[in-house]
Amino acid sequence: MHERVIPASPNWYCGRCSDTNQRGVMGFGARNTVYLLDVSAESCSVLGSLSGHKERVSGFSFCRQAGQDQLCASSSDDGTVKFWDADDRVLLKEHSGHQGTIVALHWSPADKNLVVSGDDKGVVVCYWFNTGDCSSFFPLPKALFSLSCSPHSWKLLALGYKQGIILLVDVSKKGEVLHRLRGHEDEIHSLSWSPSTPALEQGDAPQDPPGEEEDFARGSGGYLASGSRDQTIRVWSTDTGRGITTLKLPYLKKRGGGVGGGGGAGGGKDRLWLSVHWPDDRPSQLLSSCFSGELVLWDLGASGKQKWSVLGSGDQNHSRIVFNMSSVRLASGRQLLLTTSMDREIKCWDLASLECVWTLPTLGGSVYALSFSPVATGLLALGGADQMIRSWDTLSLQNPYLTKTFWQGIRSKITALVWHPSREGSLAFGTDDGKVGIYDAFSNKPPQISSSYHHKTIYRLAWGPPLPPLSFGGAGERPSCSLYSCGGEGAILQHDPRSLASDACNIDKLIRDTNGIKHKLSPHSDFSWKPDGTVVAVGNEDGSVDVYAAPALKQLCSVQQHNKIINTLQWYHPLAPQPELQYLLASGSSSAKVYVHDLRSACEAPADPPAVISEAFRTLGAHTGKITGLSWSPHHPARLATVSYDHTAQVWDVLKGEGLVNYRGHGNRVMCVEWSPVDPDVVWTGADDFTVHEWKPSKQEFTAPPKGKKPVGLREKNKQKKINMAAGGQREGESPPVGEREASERGTRSVDGERETKAVNGETETKVVTGERGWRERDPKRVNGERETVSVNRERETKAVNGERGWRERDTRSVNGERDDDDEQNGTNGSLSTAGGLMKKPPAPLRTKEKPELMKRKKARSMLPLSTAMDHRSKEDLLEDCVTLATITHSPEPPAGCVPGKGPHLQLGLFSDRPALHSMFQEEEEAHLAAGHPDSVVYLRLWSGDVEGALRTATERGELNDHLLAIAPTGGYRVWVRTVQDYVKQLCLQDQHLKAASFLLSINKLHEAIELLHSHKMYREAIALARARLPDQDVVLKGLYVSWAAALEKDGHLSAAAKCYVAAGAGFDAAKVVSKKSDAPSLRAAATIARLAGESQLAHTIALRCAKGLAASLDWVGAQQVLKAQEVSSSKGVPSTQEVPSTQEVPSPEGLPHTNGVPSTQEVPSTEGVPSTQEVPSTQEVPSPEGLPHTNGVPSTQEVPSPEGLPHTNGVPSTQEVPSTKGVPSTQEVPSTEGVPSTQEVPSTEGVPSTQDVPSTEGVPSKQEVPSTEGVPSTQEVPSTEGVPSTQEVPTTQDGMLVHRLCFCVAEILSAALTECEAVSSHPWARPGPPRGGSGPEPPQDRVRAVWQQEFGVAGGSGVTSLLKDLASVEKSQLSSSSPAHQVVSHVAVCLSTAVLLWLRGGDDDELTKAVWEAVEAPRGVGHDSMSAMLCSLIFPDGDVSVFSRRFQKVLVPVAKEASAALTSLQAFLNYRFLFDLWWSHAPSATSANQELPNVAVAGEAVAETAVTETAVTETTVTETAVTETAVTEATALSRRAAVLLSEPHAAYQATQRDVARVQERLTGLVLHHARAHQQGAQDQSMDQSQDQGPEEPETLMSLSAQMTLYQKDLALLPDTIKTYSHPDVVECSLVVLHLARGSTLVTEALQTTARDLLRHYASSPDAQRAARAFLA
Repeated sequence: MHERVIPASPNWYCGRCSDTNQRGVMGFGARNTVYLLDVSAESCSVLGSLSGHKERVSGFSFCRQAGQDQLCASSSDDGTVKFWDADDRVLLKEHSGHQGTIVALHWSPADKNLVVSGDDKGVVVCYWFNTGDCSSFFPLPKALFSLSCSPHSWKLLALGYKQGIILLVDVSKKGEVLHRLRGHEDEIHSLSWSPSTPALEQGDAPQDPPGEEEDFARGSGGYLASGSRDQTIRVWSTDTGRGITTLKLPYLKKRGGGVGGGGGAGGGKDRLWLSVHWPDDRPSQLLSSCFSGELVLWDLGASGKQKWSVLGSGDQNHSRIVFNMSSVRLASGRQLLLTTSMDREIKCWDLASLECVWTLPTLGGSVYALSFSPVATGLLALGGADQMIRSWDTLSLQNPYLTKTFWQGIRSKITALVWHPSREGSLAFGTDDGKVGIYDAFSNKPPQISSSYHHKTIYRLAWGPPLPPLSFGGAGERPSCSLYSCGGEGAILQHDPRSLASDACNIDKLIRDTNGIKHKLSPHSDFSWKPDGTVVAVGNEDGSVDVYAAPALKQLCSVQQHNKIINTLQWYHPLAPQPELQYLLASGSSSAKVYVHDLRSACEAPADPPAVISEAFRTLGAHTGKITGLSWSPHHPARLATVSYDHTAQVWDVLKGEGLVNYRGHGNRVMCVEWSPVDPDVVWTGADDFTVHEWKPSKQEFTAPPKGKKPVGLREKNKQKKINMAAGGQREGESPPVGEREASERGTRSVDGERETKAVNGETETKVVTGERGWRERDPKRVNGERETVSVNRERETKAVNGERGWRERDTRSVNGERDDDDEQNGTNGSLSTAGGLMKKPPAPLRTKEKPELMKRKKARSMLPLSTAMDHRSKEDLLEDCVTLATITHSPEPPAGCVPGKGPHLQLGLFSDRPALHSMFQEEEEAHLAAGHPDSVVYLRLWSGDVEGALRTATERGELNDHLLAIAPTGGYRVWVRTVQDYVKQLCLQDQHLKAASFLLSINKLHEAIELLHSHKMYREAIALARARLPDQDVVLKGLYVSWAAALEKDGHLSAAAKCYVAAGAGFDAAKVVSKKSDAPSLRAAATIARLAGESQLAHTIALRCAKGLAASLDWVGAQQVLKAQEVSSSKGVPSTQEVPSTQEVPSPEGLPHTNGVPSTQEVPSTEGVPSTQEVPSTQEVPSPEGLPHTNGVPSTQEVPSPEGLPHTNGVPSTQEVPSTKGVPSTQEVPSTEGVPSTQEVPSTEGVPSTQDVPSTEGVPSKQEVPSTEGVPSTQEVPSTEGVPSTQEVPTTQDGMLVHRLCFCVAEILSAALTECEAVSSHPWARPGPPRGGSGPEPPQDRVRAVWQQEFGVAGGSGVTSLLKDLASVEKSQLSSSSPAHQVVSHVAVCLSTAVLLWLRGGDDDELTKAVWEAVEAPRGVGHDSMSAMLCSLIFPDGDVSVFSRRFQKVLVPVAKEASAALTSLQAFLNYRFLFDLWWSHAPSATSANQELPNVAVAGEAVAETAVTETAVTETTVTETAVTETAVTEATALSRRAAVLLSEPHAAYQATQRDVARVQERLTGLVLHHARAHQQGAQDQSMDQSQDQGPEEPETLMSLSAQMTLYQKDLALLPDTIKTYSHPDVVECSLVVLHLARGSTLVTEALQTTARDLLRHYASSPDAQRAARAFLA
């Protein structure tokens, strides 16, 4: 599934969290997962992982028995022990026998079924794997730290405790204690048994205790080694329970904190973990860890003082303490040692040479950033939550995991990385605390840190061209490129890489100045420079993407597609194939969708104002979580890799819009992705599971992410939220994770890991389980070239953050409440059995006795304790005090040495004068402070009149209260004000903000009170106070509304945020907030808000988005209503701007009265009660132009002959009376609309005038045709309908809304005619019209013109020019082969709307012809051939493209060459369909395959023969004659149509195109052939050439290039009209003609000759040549 993996770091502070089996498989616990490695080769590889624990893995052990070494067990802080099959990586069983946290686990080497585990309460559980039996015992009521099963007897078990005690117990006797081993002074980290046969089993244990220097070379057994935090290793005899020898760790390096030399052990002890390991087959050698990561090999049989040697040399050692060691002997006889360390590396050692074989780096946090160097190929930089940057040479052949680590100057998580585009080794990084720096990867110098910090997490870093002011100056004065950073506060800063100490500049100022923006810019969340540096795309927290042109940052367009925060943006890769796709921009947000937009038109031809793009080129929506990363492939055309919170990575084919590959190897949210720059089949991903994966898309089995289920992490998180809420929620004072973007739709992007909360003793305990390092040193130093930290005592009381356990608290009490005294007696706790028995139930906590309800009242504490105490002395002393006081009172001089109120005469101060009393108070105050009673000091100072001093004392100690504040005015106004201010600060520290604000009001500090509430996010209270006290237009009130709106928007309360913006007068922001939901009701409300606020442009933009969404769901009525609301609001109360004088007549052509809105003496009421100046004649007869009767319902006294003497286009004239459409009868005789049709019958609709009627435009005579206004009466006033003026006028565009309504109208009509989807709601006029004159459905252009005139009042005039201008700015849907039908119809609707408006405007037909051609060509260009053919047939139902409308008598007469070519192209595709229809209709039948007559003639003769009788001969003759005439007519039509199809210039162009494609294909094959030949050798190359090209003149790159040049020249010589306006395949049409000639006599000889000539010259493809061979023989 994956190739290479950098796994998560092994858990820290665990006695046995890694192990190795005899087959060379190593397992280690990392967070809540067990990773498996294959260590049998020269380099390791990750086999997989075992996932199932909910909390940190605290222990792991393999079964040592042959045949079962694939079995393993793991323990966790969640209280469970799980059993796994390491080969299949499946869970076999589990047990939950512990109630506390499991701290140690071991699978007995002597019994294949026994697994022993212990928890922090001292409970030991024995579990038998085969039977599932479980037993527990409680040998000592102390915290257990480590355990180890004997490899010689399943009964023996060694237990190490936190207090330094080691117990040897007998498992078979329910935990009976055999020996208590004493000697260590601190916690036991590790225990290891000697591999030799123990004396206990042999029965020859020595009776006398061996000496300290016992000879280990003889190999006698029964020994146990222990490593302790007291820096010693002790070896014990298990027979006697006495120590054999003590080994003290050597001081290999000088370290800070008093550890170096032979100094004190305080500093080193705090940072020491002493792990011991006794290798197999080496009874006299013992391995241990040391202070700073060194590994020490002890020779227990050596004499003298030097008994140890260090493994490795130079930088091979670990740089920090080692936690676990395990060894394995491979089948080759090589013995390896595997170690895990705090430096996040796993090392493999050869015990024969004592050298390091390989090193595997691991990760201690989530991976947030990946970046390949564009200069050093294959150099991958990765950064994450472990506050380190690693550069990985992924192309190294010697070491597949060759990495270099950078950590200096980094104090927070790495959230962004980017290499310099041209400077080798220059790596920029961004951190979670907002810092930006640059590292030199090829030096050991600390990084440069920018002096400008972001306030929140860095989301994105990128190099780009310098912008003002850095772009000013000459070539040598400005940087070649600038470093840009985007932070969580929404700002994008430009840094000068030459001097990061200088201030960075915010690009928002440049954007505002260049584009004249006054309103607030949306906070930015991401950005991406186009690779050529000309354009930058900026993603915002409101989901929009703005595109700016460098260097002035002029806005080109705005993409309004996402409705949630933009998480990532990526322009198309500059080195990828198909450079025409270089303007593709991919964007991902929290809405789980990826949109790809083609911004070529917006960037190359920007509109003014900037275009708003709301339709994506492609939508990729298979993910079920937030999108976090994007990467375009540099090897494939339009291939994109995406990663998401749904734990998967997806590869897409963007052009097809479909997913290709889905990778599911990660166990948590995937945060970043990079495509390999050298291998097209390799992708790299980093995730929240602390891993980086290298995987190949070609080896994945899934094509799309899993659906229907939330990710496991999200489900657990939601479940934990419920638990937290039930437990009382978040603890007071605890802030949410920094940089957490998923906090809301607008919130900051997630860079922290998840938090895990569990209940501990009824309280909630929160610890970070992802995204944090285990423990972070505050003051890192470098001592002797090695990283050093200052030891902090609190470290031992802090649990591990990265899933690692920290030092346990060195408490003086044991788990069950007793003190940790070394009692020699068993059963010190009455609730427990004796030491050898089983524990029935866990020890109960001690309970405190409750005090009785009726207790003796406690006497109040004296305010003068010293004088009071002196009054309780002996009688003699008291009498002496009386005499002394009398002497002082009555004698002029006091006794010698007597000072009342001080010293031994302190008590006399109460009875003497005031100075003596003050002296007594001073000493009493000192006593109160010493006793911890500062409140009494305050009262004494108050009594002495020092109110200010009393209040100062209470302020310094933070003990002000309401009572003291009430006394404060006695000290004066200044004292009172200062005391209130101090009390406010104290209340704020106590989170009593409302009370603090009230006290500020008492001293008339209104603005400070408001700001206090505001700063503590009490927006509602702050606004209420400000609204009650401040004026309505105060700027402070507006600022409060804006701040509250921002907070509400961040939390997802969009409606409330919009109300705040409205109250602040920021209608623009209110509309933007409401429109974030992107549903129809929200968009409708947002458009209304923007319109009411005067933001017409924004209102129109949002209304158009809403209308497009409704139209996509086929709610046409709703779409029109939304646009109409904007249109009506824009024109409400505004009189028409086009008036016709009321006192004079406007002559029609040739001096006749006008036929359409002629002035009369009657007013025409206009909309909204405003009278119009346009009048209609009421009493006079209005003859039509050229003496013809009027066709517009106006009374006339003459008949209306049709043009050219033929019957009228609407039927034969009759004498019947035709009533007016308004109910006014007419006396004019009008030709009937129901009669005998003429030979040139033209369909008419609702009183359409003849071809000689010309409409007038705005009262100006015209000689063009005039559409009728559907029978407007002549004798009554003509009211306007819904504000629509008469057909003479075209209403104003109302900021472009009318043109959008017209386009939606056309789209609705086309959708009803071209698609089969049933609309949610539609208008009556959208249904296909009735047949006209029997010629089929009404053409769409005729129906559009009629509907526009009737519903929208658009029929002609100067307003059409404005509509055309507005229509030019309407965005057309970008079409592709995968575009849905409604998107194609929308595109066609814009084209057809353009054609109808050009028709209404008049003039030459060139633009009209090209617009019609574009409407028909658009569907065919993206593969919708059937839709194109249907549309063409609907527009030209008679098969003649020159007749655009028979109803309105419009004939297309193009003048320009391009327009003529477009018309010819339309005719060609009509003829193409006619040719195929004719071929199928005249195909020879099965019974007369060789008959020459067409099927029509055959059918006619068959009917005639069946009816032959003696009297039917004449009828048969007539039938044959009719058939012959029909055949002649079809033959003529075929010759005329085939002449258009069999065009030799188009045949030459198509043949050249086929030749170019053939040469390109051969060039591609030749390149691939040479690539294969380069790998296979010259011999294979020659064989391939002989097979591919033959023996004669093999094609070379030069010859193919020459052919390509010739073909390109031939194409250049052809006219552009042939290239632009395509024709059907001429060779195909020639073949059809010749096939038709075989079965029909319709094809003339000349036509056949032309077809054969074209085949001879232009049938170049093999298929065409084979098909033409039968006709050219």
